[in-house]
Amino acid sequence: MIPTNILAMVSLLYLSTAALSVAQVVFAADDDDDESYTLPKFESSTKFFAQSDPDIDIDKVNVTDNFGLETDKYTWQDVISSLSSNEKLFLIQRHGEGWHNVAPSNFSQDDWDCYWQEQQGYDGVIWADAELTPNGVNQIQKLSQQINNTEDLPWPTRFFVSPLRRTLETWQLTWSDLKHSTPLIKESARETYGIQTESQRHNKSYIIDNFPGFDFEDGFTELDELWKPDSRETGQHRKYRAALLLTEIFANTTEEDQVISLVSHLGLIGSILDVVGHRDYPMQTGGLIPVVIHKKKKKTKTYTLDKPNKTYADVCPNPPESISGAPSDYTTIAA
Repeated sequence: MIPTNILAMVSLLYLSTAALSVAQVVFAADDDDDESYTLPKFESSTKFFAQSDPDIDIDKVNVTDNFGLETDKYTWQDVISSLSSNEKLFLIQRHGEGWHNVAPSNFSQDDWDCYWQEQQGYDGVIWADAELTPNGVNQIQKLSQQINNTEDLPWPTRFFVSPLRRTLETWQLTWSDLKHSTPLIKESARETYGIQTESQRHNKSYIIDNFPGFDFEDGFTELDELWKPDSRETGQHRKYRAALLLTEIFANTTEEDQVISLVSHLGLIGSILDVVGHRDYPMQTGGLIPVVIHKKKKKTKTYTLDKPNKTYADVCPNPPESISGAPSDYTTIAA
């Protein structure tokens, strides 16, 4: 169990977690009621990027030109020169379109929520730990070209990625042909997990065999110890996990690592933006948002985890009597 004493908690987070599994250290709060965890406080800058500028309407943000950098005011060098020892420029990517993004359109909402999202796939389409669709591949290839063609774009020195297949594929398509350091797979960078099969990762052995060239954080387990078929992570816990991910990245990089690449998911990215005080921003599949994040030296924030995980009844409050395309012996999980 993670100690709840503030000093012990912060100290533990800044030490190597090699002796414990990632699930034990990062996600112990899942099974606890009314626990509180204290982490560093983070803020984001409203300068430099249109996505971060409250004076620019969201629908007027131009991401095709320098990823939203306000080039009439700033250069990329201005961004880097402004960074203090406790600040980093994060290039945060959402994975390209996956089969789980398009599959729900083939079903009614109730059919999807109450049955199909818990299945591996249907009619030759697999959305469990979904891979990228052809359109998703095309999205990321275009993004990689944009990265390569953006003049003076500061290059990441450290790369972090979720362990799900769509994010691993996204990283490969974005960076494998560009200069990079070895990406580190982090359990805390994954999407909201539980019930939906798209959120269950493959075993570590599968990832090693199918995605060579990635490193794993210390304690990364062979099996997915987080995903459960009848329990789903709350937004409250995901926000805490986002703050913990940032804490880990700052603790395990140097001041020279001024630019950080992170490939993750819509839910987790939204929680990161929330944690750092960034305004809501709609991340499309295959998108990238640059964010300057500051870790406050002497300020902390406490995350109280008092909400129970979601159940099947939460994701499917009114199970239908029949499901289109389901086996004839279909019964709801609730039954």
